[in-house]
Amino acid sequence: MARKTIIVCDVTGEEGAETVEFAWDGTRYTIDLAEGERKKIEEFLSPYLEAAEEVAPGHRPLPVQPTGPDPAAVRKWAQENGIEVDGRGISEKGRIPAAFVDLYEKAQRESAES
Repeated sequence: MARKTIIVCDVTGEEGAETVEFAWDGTRYTIDLAEGERKKIEEFLSPYLEAAEEVAPGHRPLPVQPTGPDPAAVRKWAQENGIEVDGRGISEKGRIPAAFVDLYEKAQRESAES
């Protein structure tokens, strides 16, 4: 017995769609699109695809290097100066909250100006 699969567009419900795969912000997606919907996406993405770099399969992008002050320096400064944010001092480990970084950078600017 033969079977026929009909793919329906996820956007319009039109029959005769095809499955399209794409990735965005590290997540892979599939969507079934009719020809007209596929053309709309291709036209919209065209300038971005022309400017983008293709990533080879299996290639992982390099991690983004953090910017800003050295976390160890921020932690040491906050501990030595008894700095608290919302009634709490800085933790011994883990991510440095942005409020501590902001206070550290402000103190560094003020120190440089004097």
